Amino acid sequence: MKNNLRKRLEYQIIEKAMKEEIFRKQLIENPKATIEEITNFKFPKEVAFSVLEEDSKTFYLVLPQAPGKEEDLSEFDLNAISGGAGYTYADPTEVKISYNGNC
Repeated sequence: MKNNLRKRLEYQIIEKAMKEEIFRKQLIENPKATIEEITNFKFPKEVAFSVLEEDSKTFYLVLPQAPGKEEDLSEFDLNAISGGAGYTYADPTEVKISYNGNC
């Protein structure tokens, strides 16, 4: 479920960045604030975002965290599991994030 949510959110952000040049520039310059603004969700301080723009000579490959290096659940994750955060979907391509708690 978590991976599916991430893919939907990534798709939505990339689609918007491809259509709106101003949004694309904001996303590259300040990804966390830009994503927080469009999702209406404040991520915990320890969550970081990086946005890289490919060109004709560069290809980026993002590897998931190595097996066995998973960290303990964060306070945010624990709160989400206990019902403090939730995800709702208006349709399969649009992700709405809501959070009811403290991180």
